[in-house]
Parts: sequence; structure tokens; C-alpha cells
Amino acid sequence: MIKISAEKITQQLGSPYYLILGSDPYLQHYAQTKLRKAFKQAEYDEQRSFTINGQTDWSAMYDSCQAMNLFSSKTLLYLDIGEGVLNVSVAGKLNTLCEMLTPDIGLIISLVKITKAQENAPWYKALSNKLVVVNCATPQAAQLPLWIKTYLQQMHMTIEQPAIELLSYCYEGNLLALTQIIEQLQLLYPNQTITNEQVESNINDSAIFTPFHWVDAMISNKAKRAMHVLQQLKMNDFEPLILMRIVQRELILLINLKLALTQKTPRQVFDEYRVWQNRRAMYSAYLNRFDIRSLFALLATLTEIEINLKHNNELPIWDALLSLSMQFMGLDKC
Repeated sequence: MIKISAEKITQQLGSPYYLILGSDPYLQHYAQTKLRKAFKQAEYDEQRSFTINGQTDWSAMYDSCQAMNLFSSKTLLYLDIGEGVLNVSVAGKLNTLCEMLTPDIGLIISLVKITKAQENAPWYKALSNKLVVVNCATPQAAQLPLWIKTYLQQMHMTIEQPAIELLSYCYEGNLLALTQIIEQLQLLYPNQTITNEQVESNINDSAIFTPFHWVDAMISNKAKRAMHVLQQLKMNDFEPLILMRIVQRELILLINLKLALTQKTPRQVFDEYRVWQNRRAMYSAYLNRFDIRSLFALLATLTEIEINLKHNNELPIWDALLSLSMQFMGLDKC
């Protein structure tokens, strides 16, 4: 098995089996386009796509595999498996499918994510010797500048480092818009090092965030990032009540962790509440900065915002959420 990032897919063409992991629209489209073209050039002239759900006609898929064996025509099967769809039943169907594969049948499977348990399934093991796993997850903020540099090398472009940081800030989570603006810059300023001023005069803030980016920024005490995320959520008309529910769940977790830490070790507490290893340091640092009274005060503020919103539709809710962010990070007292 070979694992690669999407931008390196042209270096690993020629395998019969590919697993595309991740949900980034740009990377998904890029990987699929490169793979379909490569299979076409390898004379897999018939390409069939299946969306896997409760209505998928697996019998027709199996019959087509057997027909391919009879007539020796090279065929590519593309299976799009949505998030949460890969259950025991679908895994069983995949097991059967993989038993029918021949050298004349290529296979691309698209998944948002795969668990360790799913990697132990017979279908995954059957493919693994010839499988290329393509990572199509959206780069995190810390990874994005390097991703941009790699993309610029492929485009034979040079952009000043401060401008790369600016592009990362304004296009995080939105690779489609990011690649479009880079292509636009190449047309505007060909055969030269593109400056920060040139980039600044042509870009818009098109970053795409989830509420969890906001929560993590607050817990990590990254005020500038928290405000940026909240502003983008507002611009994208995200429902404030959903934001408050997510913060509420996080606050309740923080309160439970804080209370439990008075009686147990951090490892025992994090294990009990199933906190991922890569988040434990972030939670520990936050809990060391705030006492239990501050956390309960935060929860009271959140409850007050929700009550006021229900009684007054004209409440400046985004200003209230910004104020909550400052309180969450302890900046309301500065």
C-alpha cells in the first residue's frame, strides 16, 4: 500500500486500485480527474460510477463485473461512499465485489474517512497490496503555507513569503478559491516575483471555517484567529443558535473535566471523557488558566444570550458572540 497527498498523484499513476480519502472539493476533483484520464489512457474505455447508499443495485454491479470477465473489456468502477454509509452491510458487499476483481477491472473508492476497524475488513486487505491511498483532506492552517509553496512550484511561480501567509489567512479551507486567485495572479503578473502588495490588491477574504475552528481558537487563546473565524461564520450566514449549542457542549465538557481533575489524574480524566490525544495539551493549558467559577460564569453568559435572543429577534447576536469570545479567552478583563 502506498499513501500519498493528492498533489503527488501524478507520481503514482498505474495502480489498478485507489482509495480517495477526504472531502475537500478541489482535491477530490483534482484526484478524480487525474485518475480517470490515466485509466482512459490505459484503455479502460468503459468507466462506470456508482453512488453507494440504501438504493444501490449491487446485483447489477456484480453482473457487470462478470460480463467484463466474459468479454475482456477493461472497465473502471468508481464508487462514491458518503460519510456514515460504510456500515457492516456495505462492507460485506465490498467484500463480494473485491472477490470478482480481475486485472481488467480498475477500482476507485471515494470515502470521507476510514476507521482502523474498517481497515481490517476483507475488502480493504484484498486491495492493500496494490492500493494507493490518496489524501484529499483540506490542509490545516499550519500546513497551508507549505501546500501553497508546493502548488506554486508546480505552477512555476514565485510569491513573497508575507504574501503566502496572507493567502493562507484569506483562503483557509477554500482551496478552490485559493487556486483560482493564484491562477489570476499568474495572468496579471507573469514571469516575476509577485509581491505582498500585488497580492493584497487582488484578494478577498474567502476563508471557510466550521464552528469547531472557532471553539478551538478560543480554547487555544488565539484571539485574532477566533475573531477572524467568527467574522467569516457571520458572513456565511451561519445559524447563531447552532454556534451556541456547540459552545455549550464544549463548556459542559470543560466544566466536567475541571471538576474531575480535582479527584483524578489528567490521563484518567481524559480517558474517561474520551478526549483525543492530540487535543489533550490544548485542554490542559486552558483548564490551567481558568478556575471553575470562570467556566460557570461563561455558561451563565451563554444562557443569558440565548434567552435574550428568544425574546428579541433584533438582538445584535454577533456582537454578543464576539463578547462571549473575549470572555471565553479571559480578554474581557484586560
